[in-house]
Amino acid sequence: MIRLFLQLCKCYKQISFTNEITIFNEYIKAINIDELDCPFCGARHVLSIFTSYDRHLVTYENNTVQDNLVNISRCICSSCGHTHALLPSVIVPYMSFSFKFTISIIHDYLIHKFHSVGAMCEHYGIAISTFYRIVKKFKEHKRLWLGLLTDKLTSNLAFTQHLLSSTFIQIEIFLSNFFNKTGTSFFQETS
Repeated sequence: MIRLFLQLCKCYKQISFTNEITIFNEYIKAINIDELDCPFCGARHVLSIFTSYDRHLVTYENNTVQDNLVNISRCICSSCGHTHALLPSVIVPYMSFSFKFTISIIHDYLIHKFHSVGAMCEHYGIAISTFYRIVKKFKEHKRLWLGLLTDKLTSNLAFTQHLLSSTFIQIEIFLSNFFNKTGTSFFQETS
């Protein structure tokens, strides 16, 4: 997969990370495949669109869950023959939930917005077991990002509030830096 980070910085310097479908669509329009390197062999100017597939992207906006069908392009490298999905930053690889969806559900859990985990999961339309898997991955990735000491000194609530109040460009930089540091995307399950 090719993660498309920081491709829209000039367009989105001051906007918030609100409408992820709009951001997804802007990314798709802005892709310049000639500027991308093959993540497998590192070759430049060798990628071309190969195929595409539809996938669900569950977003959360205005206190409402939205199940969107998005089209993901796959490119092929003429040098090594590997294919790669082009994934904008709003998509969490191997999950149907968007980044903001996952942060929002954790935030709502931490502030006890709902009277029970079951009620919260019903509102978000996910299984309780899926929610706990998301929380586990959140804690693991927060610890990876901050380090053990800072992780202990930074509450989960403070971390989620910081992410929810960040601008689009701040989220982009965070997600890009996390990917570069760990080789995985924030919230990404192993395939």
